[in-house]
Amino acid sequence: APTGRPARRLPLSTVVVATLLSVVIAALVAGLLLGVGEAGGPDEPATLDNATPTVPALGGGGADTVGRPAPIAPYDVFDGGQASVAGYRGTPLVVNFFASWCVPCVREMPAFEEVHQDLGDQVAFLGIDVQDSVRLGRQLVERTGVTYDTGRDPDASMLASYGGVAMPTTVLVDADGTIVHLMSGGSTASELRDAIDEHLLAPGSEP
Repeated sequence: APTGRPARRLPLSTVVVATLLSVVIAALVAGLLLGVGEAGGPDEPATLDNATPTVPALGGGGADTVGRPAPIAPYDVFDGGQASVAGYRGTPLVVNFFASWCVPCVREMPAFEEVHQDLGDQVAFLGIDVQDSVRLGRQLVERTGVTYDTGRDPDASMLASYGGVAMPTTVLVDADGTIVHLMSGGSTASELRDAIDEHLLAPGSEP
């Protein structure tokens, strides 16, 4: 027959607390693993069906930049060089901030190309890729058929300087280099053309 003292039983309250702690820890670990699996590596976007903007919270907004000179700090272009919005001075300019992880951005880019083709040299277009790798940005430009100038904004600092608070953001800059209008959210070709006609082109002007 077994000898010795019987095993000491833990108080019921201690057992309950230990069990609850185990459940909480398991749930936290599972959540962390799930988050890592969904996000993917730094060079890969989320799928377009469940993409989540990663732009950090930005101060100010469009109302703070309309009427001010467009920032002319240099930005990177895909071939490794740099350019500046100052180079467009003398021509009305549409600046569109886009990203591979932004579903409305991807949807509207062919419409922007359509308006670009319709307007020809009357209005310049510039697309700025936000928080993407060079490879992903280039792939998106090729996939959407964009032919106008493009550049990169890896840390979203240029987007912030133009008053962007959401993606996509489109900024209209007049020929004098002044921000005259800001649009947040996806736009159709007709919505973009109406905004250009109202804010950048003289009434009755035709391409």
